[in-house]
Amino acid sequence: MIEQFPTGDATTFEPRTPAAVERAASERDRIAEKVAAFGEFRERVAAVSVTNANRQGGRSAGSSGGRSAGSALAVGTTGADASGGAATVREAFRETVLPYADAESMQEAMADELSPELTAALSPAAGGFSTGLKRQLLSQADQRRKECRLLAEGIEGERDRVRDIADELSDMTDWLADADETPLLQLGFEELRARHDRLAEFRATCDRIAAERQAAIRETRNDGLTGIRESELLAHLYGEFSDAHPVLADLAELDAVLADCQRAVRSHLCARV
Repeated sequence: MIEQFPTGDATTFEPRTPAAVERAASERDRIAEKVAAFGEFRERVAAVSVTNANRQGGRSAGSSGGRSAGSALAVGTTGADASGGAATVREAFRETVLPYADAESMQEAMADELSPELTAALSPAAGGFSTGLKRQLLSQADQRRKECRLLAEGIEGERDRVRDIADELSDMTDWLADADETPLLQLGFEELRARHDRLAEFRATCDRIAAERQAAIRETRNDGLTGIRESELLAHLYGEFSDAHPVLADLAELDAVLADCQRAVRSHLCARV
């Protein structure tokens, strides 16, 4: 703003917040689909029959070819191991939850989403599919749905907040671009002072948003015994960004631009005194 804006002005400012909004929106949709996937997984687990051996204290009911009649499944069997129910549960997980898991392998995904203990109990070598195991799986599916809903709500809130911040940043950069159309030499003293005051207001806005953002990062969202830390949510969303906190990075960069513009205006103000 010596003649117009100094080098590195708003025309070179490339905000990260729009990408953050898009990321939050797409991840919110993915987690919502994961909630539905756990719902389908739970329904399929509920439909699986437990083995007669487990129902009768470990004694196998009359069987043919060594296989308990109680191992007949409500959902198609995909394995020939002794626990057809466990095989069916593994296949249900593969077809429902696995596409939304972060782990690279099926085994790792089941351990992450269900627990290492339940994953071990569902292995081909573990034995029959008991009533207790089925009950634990249903409970874990309910818990994971609850956690994913909380995560989806947190991401939705983050998307809305960042979208509002992006709008405020856009208002400021639009004003800077419009103001840059008029060289400072063409402005009178009062016009320069008004411009300086407006830039000060913008810097105060950046400070306010940054303070609110930093306070939000320290928060924890709770739903009964389930909680999610805001810092963990942001790491989940922006872990692959070049800046771990894109909003704060935008605010710092824009504030630096505004400070440069203020200095340029003050220089002209001093020259007019």
